[in-house]
Amino acid sequence: MNEESGGIKQIVVSLLLLLCVFLIGIFGYSIIEGYHPIDSFFMVMITISTVGYSTPTDLTEAGKVFTSIIILASITIVVYAVSNITAFLVEGRVNKLIRRRRILKTIQKLENHFIVIGAGDLGSTIANEMSKRNYDVVIVEKREERLRDLSKKEGGKLIFISGDATEEETLKSAGVDKAQGLLACLPDDVDNIFVVLTARGMNKNMKIISKVTHAENINKLSYAGADKVIPIQEIGAHRMVAMMLNPTIIGFLDSISQSGSLQLRFEEVRVPESFPEKGQTLEALKIPQRIGLIIIATVTGGVSKFNPSASTVVKPGDSLMVLGGHEQVLKLQSFLKGDLEG
Repeated sequence: MNEESGGIKQIVVSLLLLLCVFLIGIFGYSIIEGYHPIDSFFMVMITISTVGYSTPTDLTEAGKVFTSIIILASITIVVYAVSNITAFLVEGRVNKLIRRRRILKTIQKLENHFIVIGAGDLGSTIANEMSKRNYDVVIVEKREERLRDLSKKEGGKLIFISGDATEEETLKSAGVDKAQGLLACLPDDVDNIFVVLTARGMNKNMKIISKVTHAENINKLSYAGADKVIPIQEIGAHRMVAMMLNPTIIGFLDSISQSGSLQLRFEEVRVPESFPEKGQTLEALKIPQRIGLIIIATVTGGVSKFNPSASTVVKPGDSLMVLGGHEQVLKLQSFLKGDLEG
């Protein structure tokens, strides 16, 4: 439970307790003293508020004892309520609550966004990379101090949610039902399993990718519903070996995957359904000549064809794996939709 909801709950509990004292007092005076409900209500009011008006009639011994109990209970509850309200205001919970509600309204308007679970070094890097590619990203992190640090550095491009991602309510707040993808980047494999399992139950069609620290948990994450499981340590080991043995190749690949001077990207461009149903050959499309992109492979029905020939036919639903600049990728997407003339 986050701090805002915890503070509100304490205030609500205080008010409910005060209401209980009112109801008990009204029924108590009606039974013990035989007062009319209006007189009982008035008696409770002057007792709790300590106004000091004279009582409607002389109280019996039982009535005096009951009144003393009402006074002690009401004073205790009022002090409890005032302390909770003061803490809620002084600790800035009101501002946090307003800020959180503003964020939740923003998330409610999102569709096909991505959710990154965990704002550690891995999660924050992933979120920033996806944000650079103009995708809407929501980061879920339960450490308030980490979120404050990231929000200061990031400058307002990302959306942050404070909460435990293993809870359904937190994922619901992040818009998991309308998201197109979720990336689980928590340090503990068990937590990632819970996140994946919960998210998959809430959105059957969403693509889920999870990191894994221990190889024995790869199958568990797959069973929980992850589409892809990334063994971070294993990939890191392979990369270090490759950098040692093939530094030139790795340097070239870095220029593709990172925002270096070449600003090249490996991108998957999906052929839209509006594309001609019979398809067109790569020779007819002339993508390298018109757009300036290099076509590395085509993907049809999940089957990849590397270094496709000019006679390869591209149809709606296929994917093109291309190498080039971000602006060129956007231009290709428009070209395939028919927004650009050939």
